[in-house]
Amino acid sequence: MNRSIPTMLAAAAVARVACTDVVRSWYNRWGAIDAEVARPMPLDEAIPHPRLVSTRAITINATPEQIWPWLVQMGEPPRAGYYSYTWIERLAGLRVVNEDEILPQFQELQVGDVLDKNGTMTVRGVEPGSWLVLGPPASFEEVKATWAFALYPIDERSTRLVTRVRSDWSYRSMLRSVPIVTLPLYLLIEPGAFIMERKMLHEIKRLAERLAARETDPSVVIRPFTRLAQPA
Repeated sequence: MNRSIPTMLAAAAVARVACTDVVRSWYNRWGAIDAEVARPMPLDEAIPHPRLVSTRAITINATPEQIWPWLVQMGEPPRAGYYSYTWIERLAGLRVVNEDEILPQFQELQVGDVLDKNGTMTVRGVEPGSWLVLGPPASFEEVKATWAFALYPIDERSTRLVTRVRSDWSYRSMLRSVPIVTLPLYLLIEPGAFIMERKMLHEIKRLAERLAARETDPSVVIRPFTRLAQPA
């Protein structure tokens, strides 16, 4: 009986690792097909040796022109938010409100524009109507990352929105910049980012398809957007 205990523990450890790998593989390529995972995306080369790569995708029944306005206006107030769970963002100290209309004053971006108050969400590259890459500036030591959004038309009325995160980080810099007791929380960042991004993709899909329905038939009754939290 005693001999079986190490065997059982080893089997449990192997099962845990296998389960973790399977789950991690699933959420890091949620919605994406093999061709999308393999396809190069804008500014992949900016992070040549990433520790983490995720590619996620969703089909939107709208044209790139109907999707792009929602991407280009993202950011902290007075911008349009990130279309995700505001209550979670507020736990992280972000005072984000998701807007459900196109904001004409935030329909242009240039490289170097900053979308958040901490200056970690900057525009690394942009091709209007086609793709956008965000990430911390090159001077940010703890984490090097790019977050790409690209629109790939399927036909005249539908589009694939594909995102890619490539990131690398320095454990030494992290140890210098944050209390060591908070480091276990970093284990939650990757699955947490998936939860937030999945919500974002679904909201962008809803908003873009709503716009497409309006432009097709202005008499269509549209379900109003419900904010998950109001600003304090």
